[in-house]
Amino acid sequence: MSYRFRGRLCGHLCGECLEALSEVTVRIYRNRKDQNTTALAVADPGLTLGLVNVDQLKAKTPSLIAETTTDSQGSFTFDLGEKQKYNGEAFEIDVYCGTVPRRKPGRKKVEPRQFSITTLQPLWKQTGEGNFTAGWDYCLPPRFWCYIRGLFDAWVICGRLTTCNDGAPIPGAVVSAFDVDWLQDDPLGSGTTDSTGHFRIDYSSADFELTPFSPLINLEWVGGPDVYFSATLGSSNILQEPRSEGRTPGRQNIGPCFCVDLCSDRVIGPPDHYPHWNKVWDFSIHPDAGQAGSQFSAEGYAGGGNSSFVFGDSNYRTGVLLRGNCPLTNIAAPADALQYRFVIGEYTWSTTPDDPSTIPSVVPAALNPVTQIRPTTIGYVYYTDGLGVYGPADVVITAADLDAQGWVAPILGRNVTVDMHNGSTSVVAINESNFLRTDELMVMNSSVITAAHAAKLPGGLPKADAGRALTNTEKEPIRRYQLQFEARDATTLATIYTDKLSSIILDNSPVIVALDLEELRTNACNPVGGAASIHVLYTVDHPHLNSFSMAISNNGGTVHGAPPMPAGSFLPGPNFFFRGGNSGPHNGTNTGGFAQNIAGDPPCAYSVSLGWSTRQYLTSGTSTQILYCK
Repeated sequence: MSYRFRGRLCGHLCGECLEALSEVTVRIYRNRKDQNTTALAVADPGLTLGLVNVDQLKAKTPSLIAETTTDSQGSFTFDLGEKQKYNGEAFEIDVYCGTVPRRKPGRKKVEPRQFSITTLQPLWKQTGEGNFTAGWDYCLPPRFWCYIRGLFDAWVICGRLTTCNDGAPIPGAVVSAFDVDWLQDDPLGSGTTDSTGHFRIDYSSADFELTPFSPLINLEWVGGPDVYFSATLGSSNILQEPRSEGRTPGRQNIGPCFCVDLCSDRVIGPPDHYPHWNKVWDFSIHPDAGQAGSQFSAEGYAGGGNSSFVFGDSNYRTGVLLRGNCPLTNIAAPADALQYRFVIGEYTWSTTPDDPSTIPSVVPAALNPVTQIRPTTIGYVYYTDGLGVYGPADVVITAADLDAQGWVAPILGRNVTVDMHNGSTSVVAINESNFLRTDELMVMNSSVITAAHAAKLPGGLPKADAGRALTNTEKEPIRRYQLQFEARDATTLATIYTDKLSSIILDNSPVIVALDLEELRTNACNPVGGAASIHVLYTVDHPHLNSFSMAISNNGGTVHGAPPMPAGSFLPGPNFFFRGGNSGPHNGTNTGGFAQNIAGDPPCAYSVSLGWSTRQYLTSGTSTQILYCK
């Protein structure tokens, strides 16, 4: 008699995530006399799973019938018969692991492990004279398999990345996991999503226990890492969780197996068939500016009264990001491609033009096309490269893709040159089946728009004028605009959708700053000696200043801060006309400006610094200084 026993083993990591038990040794044993074979054969394997210790292994070794190794899919085959003295009876199935699948080498020493699954009576089926065959597939439950993986210091994150709006999978994205730590966050690893959006990240305890001071100091005292995630698609960041997410329930001290569902609101998946404009950067345009619940004030400031953000190009995208969606085709005429554009108009004054003390209120008489944009990744085209790998390539529009009326050339049918990763390139045409859109419509070059007005002080304020107030004709006014999104059928040229933000503030004007000391006006290297006071001359002015402050410091730190040194800040109210301040100008006795008592300051080198920030979104503060010696 010959018996062929085929099987396949896998292990659940959690939920729908499982892995094949590849390259492990499967051992089958005769049941010993002290065992109740019938009871064991009918028992649920979940009740018979268990580690085999050294003594148990010695006791069962003489009963070994045969052993074999699983392949990459966890499959195995036993051919049994007279040689093994086997006659079709029940046997015990064990698994011996020298390691576990996809284990990342770490610093911990691990030992091989053997565990018993169950006693099985195969259901033999005769396939010929004296020949029998049986099959058996089994997947270890997550609690037991993850325990085994933990013994090998093998940690895994299994997850899925989808679009937030409809749960469509996002393939080809790189998902990265991080552990929140006191000194520095630890990168645990990265994984690329497959066609269903699933990804996997394998790591070891060394990835979250080590610090710059290891092995002397390790700060992960208990449990596992506290995780948060980011994801990129092509060159764009489509998900960035805050560090604080790692301290929330369910993300703290995760175990050796962790499953997570992530979604991105920066990628639009089907069936979003209707064009729409959603946001300026992170601020929704619905409801419209000034309406209840709007994130834009009636004047056009964003983010509420405390923030009152304006928009310009001094950010990492060097433009104003406009977010939304324009499908490839017109749902009412599916054979027709769609295209879109933005048009913009500027408010004017009913009285004095460019009045810096009022907000322009006359609605634009006309809207003109936006024709200058920064490179914008509007989506990804999927293809199989020369190595047989399926993945995305960025689809980027530039100003060259806009016609004179600002219309973006249709994306449907657009040819994209892609890297085949074998030293060659190829051309892929965009269609409905291979295109995944981001939420980016365009990055508007607002500098071109605001440059319609010449700068009031193109060279800035000369240092010799530090301290004086600007005149109204020298001050940059508030520039207020109306911005509209339009989509049309590229064949019929009929407009099928419009959306408008009735008020938005754009500004790319520089902060006007001048700083000097009366005591250094005639000789910049003049030590102030035994002077009891210095006289600071400063001017800082901008239509959207957030704050400014001054301080005097030396190598030991701040000596005179604000107050008594001058400072000011934007206050909600609204207080849209806070522009900064000035000390008063130089006078003939060199006692102009702001007087600061330095009589008690020791002899040293000193710095007078003036720092400031504006309310332009996604910009940071800066400063200037002047030095003196005492």
